[in-house]
Amino acid sequence: MVDPDPITTKTDEELAREARAGSRRSFEELALRYKRRLFVYLRPRLGSDQDAEDMVQETFLKLFRNIRSYDSAFQFSTWLYTSANRLAISSYRKKKIASGNLDVEAAGALVDPEVGAAGSAGIWDAARNLGGSHYRVLWLRYGEDMTIEAIATSLGKSRLAVRLLLHRARKGLMKRVCPVPAMATATKTAAVKETPLG
Repeated sequence: MVDPDPITTKTDEELAREARAGSRRSFEELALRYKRRLFVYLRPRLGSDQDAEDMVQETFLKLFRNIRSYDSAFQFSTWLYTSANRLAISSYRKKKIASGNLDVEAAGALVDPEVGAAGSAGIWDAARNLGGSHYRVLWLRYGEDMTIEAIATSLGKSRLAVRLLLHRARKGLMKRVCPVPAMATATKTAAVKETPLG
């Protein structure tokens, strides 16, 4: 029986510390662990597979160049998603400026573009349709199992704002996944009865 490669048993933070000390192999292992997850996080925000793949590469290049600034007091995933989030916002702003159509409000909160049938399960498809901020917070919490504090750091929001965003995202997701058709029909019927004719 072949023993597993010891590098695969290390935590992300151990690998990040080794990468900071100069281990290229440790950084490559981190990239292998997060490449697909980061793609899933970025794809709805950027609108195409190619743009998401490019942003994943750009994120890892930025982290590699700045690995010496990694603070091991924080989770590696927090640092990674914070960098990816900032790069995506910057990319969005550059595209809007280039097209001469910059909406300052929208530049800080990217809208989730339509995503086709590509997706792991119906629940994540429904989550993508909620919109950018709601999808991002759900993905970081449940897809990446990040804490509220780590999500707040990644998104540059307060913990209270993240909790509120999570609450609204879960509520919206529940409406999409488990709609209550009888209640919606009753509400429409009542509205029709109360509307005067003429």
